[in-house]
Amino acid sequence: MSMGYRFISTEKGTPDGNRAETCALLHLMCFAPECNQIDQFAIDCFNDVTGMDNPCITLHDVQSKAGTNITPGKLGEYLATLFENCVSEFSQYFVTLTLFIGGVSSTTLQDPTLTEFVFHHLQPKAQASVRDHLERACRKRDNDIPDELINDDNIDDFLSRVRFVIAKKDETEYIRALAHNSSAILPDRRTLLNIFGQIRDQQSSLKNRKGIAGKVIGRPDAVMDFGRIMSARQIRLLVIQRLLNMDFLTKDSPDSFRPYLNSLPPEMRSEDVEEDCRNELNLQYFDKNNKDAFWRLLDKVVTVLQDEPDADIQDVYSRIDNDTLASCTRLTRRSHLYFIATIKDGLRP
Repeated sequence: MSMGYRFISTEKGTPDGNRAETCALLHLMCFAPECNQIDQFAIDCFNDVTGMDNPCITLHDVQSKAGTNITPGKLGEYLATLFENCVSEFSQYFVTLTLFIGGVSSTTLQDPTLTEFVFHHLQPKAQASVRDHLERACRKRDNDIPDELINDDNIDDFLSRVRFVIAKKDETEYIRALAHNSSAILPDRRTLLNIFGQIRDQQSSLKNRKGIAGKVIGRPDAVMDFGRIMSARQIRLLVIQRLLNMDFLTKDSPDSFRPYLNSLPPEMRSEDVEEDCRNELNLQYFDKNNKDAFWRLLDKVVTVLQDEPDADIQDVYSRIDNDTLASCTRLTRRSHLYFIATIKDGLRP
């Protein structure tokens, strides 16, 4: 009978460690092959960061280390937590396993230019060292790995699956990726760093909550009960709110939309119109299957308004090409106008 998954104690965060863990989270959101399948993150539960689908059944596990000149021996030691999950009662749920690091020593890789790699990309001597130190770390750790699971077959299987990712030197690259490198609206570096800092602080606040060491869960979705979850939606919304200087999903109608509302027939309730617009924008912004359409529209609107800041929202709408408008399949003409008004107000000094 399955005994479930028991959480173990975790280390206290450091400034460098917290930064690395946020980079790891944003890597899962922006650059991992599975990024479109990740809806939320468990913080300091299964590991430093674990990406999950909406039902919390598919887990993308990440162990994060901030060091920048990590030796093969250290790589092996750092892999022990991921190996523990790989052979745990929840092994079937851990779909990907990633060691996220600041960098490796110069003799580790066959091709030193790689920033994402797998075990067979290591130099032969480095492979032997990683394997040896991994096995030793697993046998020394105060954990739940039975000795019989620390065998050649399990270690070989694990090493064939694990990924290694080197963090980007500039954390603003992750924020640019979240904003789809939208050249028309990206703010200065200081603002991008501030957005990164806000995400890091939210993540750190969850990490610093009361510990869950010793608690046992029978299914991955039970992790939702511990108050250590960040949603991808929440993070994306924070980014767009900072870029537009307002919350376009919950705020009262933008001032620039008022003249349009006042022009509608009296029997059309403005509250209903506004709510419909916000709902449609919500659907468009979070449409995973068509995420580029929103950012193309955003770029077009900002470009027009940069040329003519005082343009009426209907004039701006008329200057956007039909392909861009049609690609936003969730938006009607009215919600397009609402969005244009939101951007116009957000761009005001």
